[in-house]
Amino acid sequence: MIRRPPRSTLFPYTTLFRSGSLYGPSQVKMTESLSQHLSRRDSCPFQPHVGPAASAFLLVEATGGSGGGGYGSGGGRAGSVVSKGNGSPSKAAMGGNLAELQDLLKAGKSKEQGKRRRSSVRYAILQLFPSQVKTFVRENDWSPTNSIRSHLWFELCRHHSTDGMSSEGFYSETVDQVFERPEECAHLPSFVDQVNVLSYFLTEKGNLAARRVICVLGYTHPDITYCPGLYPLTSLFLHYMSEEDAYNSLCTLVRSRQGKFLHQTKLGYEAAWRTVYTLTKKHAKAAFAHLGKFVKTSDQVERLFESWYWWIFKYLPFTHLVRVVDCYLYEGKKVLYRVAMALVMLFAKQSAKMDSVLSQEALNFGLRQAIQKFCQDIPVTPSKLLKIAFGIRSLSQKNINNILLRIEMGLKSRTLITGPASIKRSFSSEGLPTSQSQINIHMSSHTLTVRELLTLWSWLPTRVTMYQPELVYTTEEHGCSLLTFYSRVQNYEPTLLIIKTTDDEIFGAYCSTKWSEKDTKGETGQKRTYFGTGETFLFTINPEMRKYPWVGLRHQEGSETTALKHSAELFMAADNKMLTIGGGSGQAIWIDENIRFGGTSRCDTFDNPPLSESRNFECKVVEVIGFK
Repeated sequence: MIRRPPRSTLFPYTTLFRSGSLYGPSQVKMTESLSQHLSRRDSCPFQPHVGPAASAFLLVEATGGSGGGGYGSGGGRAGSVVSKGNGSPSKAAMGGNLAELQDLLKAGKSKEQGKRRRSSVRYAILQLFPSQVKTFVRENDWSPTNSIRSHLWFELCRHHSTDGMSSEGFYSETVDQVFERPEECAHLPSFVDQVNVLSYFLTEKGNLAARRVICVLGYTHPDITYCPGLYPLTSLFLHYMSEEDAYNSLCTLVRSRQGKFLHQTKLGYEAAWRTVYTLTKKHAKAAFAHLGKFVKTSDQVERLFESWYWWIFKYLPFTHLVRVVDCYLYEGKKVLYRVAMALVMLFAKQSAKMDSVLSQEALNFGLRQAIQKFCQDIPVTPSKLLKIAFGIRSLSQKNINNILLRIEMGLKSRTLITGPASIKRSFSSEGLPTSQSQINIHMSSHTLTVRELLTLWSWLPTRVTMYQPELVYTTEEHGCSLLTFYSRVQNYEPTLLIIKTTDDEIFGAYCSTKWSEKDTKGETGQKRTYFGTGETFLFTINPEMRKYPWVGLRHQEGSETTALKHSAELFMAADNKMLTIGGGSGQAIWIDENIRFGGTSRCDTFDNPPLSESRNFECKVVEVIGFK
């Protein structure tokens, strides 16, 4: 069992306090190197190693007087964290529970008192209305060195936990399993953005702890494929909590429902920047149009948003970043979207005059570099930045989710062209199989004639018509078992499922995703119930030739805020007992484990009528044509 280093040994960012307000003209820039900070001990309120008895490495209390109680955000003198005087939040009274929460967060200094305080903080948060907690976090302008975060961040993360925190000692035991020598962690998981491994002035021991946490997260959550935000959050958490608490807190964010906090795939990350682009274009029109003055093509503006995440986590000063994270840990990634939009609005305001320094920077060195520099030297306080972000009107969570969902579906379907608002159908009416392909399928298939084949081929995406088709499964040759079905078709993408009933009806589905997706885990760590993309469609061949595409394509042709039900995204589902296509208000196609009986009805995903007249059918032949 490893012994966790004390929090104090991780030595976080060391804020320098000079006379005057923390957010006034004398604000210290947060761009100095760690060595420069450490060389100025007379101005630094912390020491690099404060001893193993310290309860937290950012909890050095102010000396010489009781002003502020560790709660305010005013300026301070050398050697003190907060100043006397204005230590109360701007809204000190929001009901008994909220006042109690504020008192709890200000009280207690010893380790035992800290434990009791954390428990009480959790209870107080649970007693508050969500709007009260949200306002409490938004409107209290805590400094980076305020001790409140050592309790509040952990409890805000815990508040989102659906299955509780890991048992005590689990993290240490896992470290022992993963590393032969816990003090060495050479390789980071592949989901980390190696270019942006941000440490925020952690010491060598702090960086080692961050790498350890990230490696254990990769070990315990193997379904994470791309999550560049995890490393910066880990470094930030280690400023205010122990290594084990940081791991447990991050686990709750990773496992949050519907990916509220973190995108964990490259597709999700791309959908996020395209969402910020779309939101800015719609809700900050003037600022968005202003960006076009510094580029030659609209594509350059679009690509600018690829780095939106790093405007916040890499270029904002530490004072601003921790305040953004305060709100993010309760409200989720919508806070980041709003802050990114606010940064664009502020940039547009500061560069409104084309002869300004910022405008010349954008014209001479590029818009991307100009925005990065603007974020580094942002001219407003953290509270002003958040006020602008939360002041953006008509930007509801529902609207954000609808836009994000449509963009994700477009990316999954590989039909995104030049921007999030220009999603087109990818179905082809021109692609036809080669004569050899027609012969291959016609010679093998027991269900399709050449005329039927040509009709079906005209409905496929253009790129698929270039692939060589192969009959990979048929009940007449391979038997009637779902297990056999999966073993033969799971490595093919896409596939055509063709069903011929005992009444000689022929219908089926174009399945855009591998059937092996049934065994993969989603962002919550659980096996996916449904999978697939918006390219999936249904068809009937006999007695009528007709195609039923995904209903989402019709929504994409409407307004951006058109609501799309979750039941409209249930494309494919499979387990050892049943295979299903479509869902919501019914199933378009389902087949039992013996591939003998099935059913069909209207479903929300495709808005189709029953594909068989009798609704319940008996299979005569089931075939799968695969493409590689």
